[in-house]
Amino acid sequence: MQTVAFIHQKGGTGKTTLAIATAMALASQGARVLLLDADVQGTASEWASHWGERFRVVARSQIQPIVHDQVARFAPMFEWMVVDGPPTLSDMTTSILRGADRVFVPVRPSFPDIWALEGLAALCTTLRTTGANPAMRVLWNQVVEWPTSAMRAAVESKGFTISPAVIRWEAVWSNVMEGRSLPTSAVDCLMQLMKEPCE
Repeated sequence: MQTVAFIHQKGGTGKTTLAIATAMALASQGARVLLLDADVQGTASEWASHWGERFRVVARSQIQPIVHDQVARFAPMFEWMVVDGPPTLSDMTTSILRGADRVFVPVRPSFPDIWALEGLAALCTTLRTTGANPAMRVLWNQVVEWPTSAMRAAVESKGFTISPAVIRWEAVWSNVMEGRSLPTSAVDCLMQLMKEPCE
């Protein structure tokens, strides 16, 4: 089972929408997908209670920081586990980073989103001292105005690699929460993201 997580300690960056849409995209390709809701707000679980069955996405709420232990538990049943992380830095975040094969950090091209990466960078540094090496990339999301070179430099100065993918702001992403299907272009975009090497 492959595990992908979307995390950021700052709310409003679109991590939940991307987690749900990624689960939808994978399921549309025939994969058995578990959407693990590790955010106490429970948005992904609520979405699944309305639309999960329609899109063949199974969802579970996870409120204890044992995501890294759940990988072995769910591996026989699913091909992918997509994790929606909390908008905080916590034991849950650490557990997600320990358990995920790849982690994407959605960041809007705005300095407040970039400044909020500081704590996550520090957590990753601490984890590396324990032998864990989370494979993650910052993902520009909800892009209207292209990120500036200063924004890119600010992200990279914190030790993050930036994904070559860019998620433009489009109504299709907000339509996800209304139970609408993803257009082919969105599915293709997310599937390319899942194939992206993540060191």
